[in-house]
Amino acid sequence: MRPILAGAVTLATLLGAAAGCKAIGPAVEPPAPATIYTFGGASSPANDGAEPKGTLTAATVGGSTVLFGRTAIGGAANGCGTIFSIHPDGSSYQVIHRFGGPDGCNPRHDAMVLNPDDGNFYATTQGVNQTIPSPPPPNTYGNQGQIFSFTPGTTVLASVGAIHVFPDPPVTSPPDGAQQHSSFSIDPLTGVLYGQSAAGGASGDGLLYAVNPDGTGFTPLHSFSKDTGTDPHGRIVLSGGVLYGIARTNGATSALPSGYGYGTVFSFSPTSPLSDGPVTVLHTFTGAPNDGALSDHGYVTPVAVGGKTILFGMTQCGGTGTGKDACSASDGGGAGVLFQIDPTSTPGSGAAFSIVHSFQGTGQGDGAAPYGSLMFDGRYLYGTTSAGGAFDKGTVFRVAPVPFGGTSVPQILYHLGTSANDGIKPIDNVIKVGNTLYGMTVYGGASVPSPDNPSVTGNGSIFAVPLPD
Repeated sequence: MRPILAGAVTLATLLGAAAGCKAIGPAVEPPAPATIYTFGGASSPANDGAEPKGTLTAATVGGSTVLFGRTAIGGAANGCGTIFSIHPDGSSYQVIHRFGGPDGCNPRHDAMVLNPDDGNFYATTQGVNQTIPSPPPPNTYGNQGQIFSFTPGTTVLASVGAIHVFPDPPVTSPPDGAQQHSSFSIDPLTGVLYGQSAAGGASGDGLLYAVNPDGTGFTPLHSFSKDTGTDPHGRIVLSGGVLYGIARTNGATSALPSGYGYGTVFSFSPTSPLSDGPVTVLHTFTGAPNDGALSDHGYVTPVAVGGKTILFGMTQCGGTGTGKDACSASDGGGAGVLFQIDPTSTPGSGAAFSIVHSFQGTGQGDGAAPYGSLMFDGRYLYGTTSAGGAFDKGTVFRVAPVPFGGTSVPQILYHLGTSANDGIKPIDNVIKVGNTLYGMTVYGGASVPSPDNPSVTGNGSIFAVPLPD
């Protein structure tokens, strides 16, 4: 058993991890309506951040449940983003760190991951050691980025510590990573962090790697290529001693004229000692109407169902959806799918992949374009769509896991746009605290101009959806 950590943080845990999660802390019912905080609103503190493109993390600090998150931009004159904390009832919003450029820039996607061994959060930024022009650009994507760590609390941080800086320009021998769009899985036996970057590696198409929490022992595990899939966005998930992940683009296939698909689901078996090796492609996406396409910063969620562990995930495009919410043919068509992978079946075979649901979009009152991943609470899988629903501003849904080969229509729990100050476009996961789901949107909320999209308003929001019985 791990020792109880000393200090202000008495307990902290990631909610919405790939495995089943448990709610922590007292159940705190949020006020109506669903939006509990709007970035850039009249009552918001100055420089509170904008465009949160990730997932919240819940921790118990000083005996109370606190939500932690990041914004991709805003925060100060350089626009490099923030780390913030907020209580589940929407009170006590506080920026605990504003990235300045040299210490990181543009933190986005996934959730900050808690290490139970040391009580610290681990996450990434897209850029680091940057000089930001004045006035700053609306998007500060940065150079190659970094891995950072800090101890969760509700006081302003003097700094966040970089444990690994991805070199700029990228190094290909031995390969290093670049432009990470996700956080980590932590090996419960060794404590090592497993991660993957969207670029970098031997050919610039992405890298799977391992690193110790103190930054030592950085080990490249696999350099991605067009055959195995490129641009791996989401978290690498450790389940049963095997790593599972999703590459957003490419993947060799004879099913399409180009010879390449719209991303892959893959597995990797770590060795001892850790070393570079091949991945096994479990499935290559080929697009609408019978397959998914383009899983955008998503990961697979393992669930025990029907006597075996099945991997559930989502793609932004593909499936049978049509109409205005559908992706272009060049992106695979369709309005997105919820899919299953049976990792025990022959990789690439029809027995390894199945569509649970094809999203249909606004015309059917359904969601469309689901980014991100699914959170499993032991009973339901929860997720969001970035578009579709009654107002074409996205949805929050849940679906019961079905045995492999089964289908199920998700239950829509909330249509974004129901309330005037709702956010628009959730692109990552929800978490569950008590009997309430919490998530974030990129746009909407306050009636202020979007920093980078003139077609919408708002800097984003934090929302809460109480669950039905």
